[in-house]
Amino acid sequence: MSAIINKATGLINTTVAKSAQLANSAVYWGKVGAEVGKAVYKAEGLAPPSLAQFKQAYEASVKFLQTPAQQKALQEKITSLPMNKATFTKAAVYGIHGLAFFSIGEIIGRRSFFGYPALGHAEHH
Repeated sequence: MSAIINKATGLINTTVAKSAQLANSAVYWGKVGAEVGKAVYKAEGLAPPSLAQFKQAYEASVKFLQTPAQQKALQEKITSLPMNKATFTKAAVYGIHGLAFFSIGEIIGRRSFFGYPALGHAEHH
């Protein structure tokens, strides 16, 4: 009976230690993110949009969705873009920027460059 209790105690202690480590890491990176965000916010002079700005953007979006003529004009504008090397290069650069932004977010979320970190002993069945 004591061997079972020792195993259970060891498992619980390991779980508590790992969860405490994860919590400490989350708190640390949360504070780092908040400080970086604060520095960027101050340096760039950022501010959330006012209610009037939000309302204006919302109304413009709804108006666009309700007006087929504006949708058709946008479609014609897109199809009238010149299909040349400069346009494709610009599209590729924007695509690479988007992919890089997404990838950095994934790396931050996983806290690992490749795959997800192993938090414990994984058994294959």
